[in-house]
Amino acid sequence: MEKTGFNAYTLKMIAIIGMAMQHTVLVIGDVIPAVLHFPFHFGGGLTFPIMAFFVVEGYRHTSNLKRYIGRIFIFGLISQIPFVLAFAGTSLDKFGMEASPIFFFSLNIMFIIFIGLCLVVMYDRMKARWLFWMLCIIILLLTILFSWGFVGPLMILLYHIIRSDKARKIAVPIVAGGYNIVFSIIIGVVVVVLMLTGALDGIIDTTKMMEAEIVTASEMIKALAGLMFPIGSFATIPLLLKYNGEKGRSMKYLFYAFYPAHLLILALLAYALGIGSLALIGIH
Repeated sequence: MEKTGFNAYTLKMIAIIGMAMQHTVLVIGDVIPAVLHFPFHFGGGLTFPIMAFFVVEGYRHTSNLKRYIGRIFIFGLISQIPFVLAFAGTSLDKFGMEASPIFFFSLNIMFIIFIGLCLVVMYDRMKARWLFWMLCIIILLLTILFSWGFVGPLMILLYHIIRSDKARKIAVPIVAGGYNIVFSIIIGVVVVVLMLTGALDGIIDTTKMMEAEIVTASEMIKALAGLMFPIGSFATIPLLLKYNGEKGRSMKYLFYAFYPAHLLILALLAYALGIGSLALIGIH
């Protein structure tokens, strides 16, 4: 008999749908009605806390750890160009930026998962705890510019080291939501300071940026909608608590293939709509 609650397939599908919603609103949000930004951001907040949870579950149950980690790394490489085209491309067009290798310094979520898994392996196999934590801090600092920043690998590690199943399903989503609230505040302050001091001159066309961000009712609604992202992260708590431990239908490579594919589609769609750029690959 099937257990009540959600199986792994259902939760992973929620994560995939949420990811598609978040990336859609980030890449082509300019053509999406402001009111729809609320559910799109909420869906996005559900994604990584669920994804990170199942990364650890996969680590604990995989029959071939090297192949599991290697597969994630390979798909990270495959996903990097679609990732850059989707997110840097819209920034290039909106803010008048020049094509620059700096955009390749921000790595996609597959690399965050890869780094998180490496930390988990190190935690299990390194006997010198002081050395592990020193290396852990260094590695986390190096991921600040990546997708989800240092908190991404940290969440994966926390899912592994918190022994109470209930506690980890509650604590890690709280870390995710709290991080995003604090991160948004810090980034907003930093951008304003950099613009006022002229530090972004030559990198961003500040005139074009200011014109793009003229405060209208619609822009204010979209800004408020961003608050739904951490709320979505908090909302993963009851979902994870309802996880019944069953696998459900096999997903195999669905997520791995969907991630780069949907980013590439969004990048091309943004270009077709005139709100994105493919200048990074020489298409104007």
